[in-house]
Amino acid sequence: MIDWTLMKSPETRATEALAEAKAQARAEISAARATMITTLPGQQMIYMAKEAEAARYIADPAPDLATYPLLAAEIGITAPDAWQLAQIWLAMADLWRQAAAGLEALRLGTAAAVAAAGTVAEVAAALIAFRAAFA
Repeated sequence: MIDWTLMKSPETRATEALAEAKAQARAEISAARATMITTLPGQQMIYMAKEAEAARYIADPAPDLATYPLLAAEIGITAPDAWQLAQIWLAMADLWRQAAAGLEALRLGTAAAVAAAGTVAEVAAALIAFRAAFA
């Protein structure tokens, strides 16, 4: 069997190796991100709806629990009353935003470094820095 890759110029082989290294790096960056966020379909929508409902409840001067179905459904499970549950949901949303900001900066910065890399070694260096920061 003939190894056609040997027929390619060194420049072509280097270009292909760089493209493959970049593709693998992008896949690793995406996979790492997925370990830090919920990837269940619809879950993000539920979290956002809980945050919005909690904010409305806290701002409502005379809240009627019947108009806050997500809160009503979780009372006694996560917290004993709607007020405490709304506070928990808002605090969790705030903590998530703080964590997400750092995660996005790391992900986007690494993706930019990978995109700008001119050699496989530069891609590897970007991934080493990413892994160290992500750990």
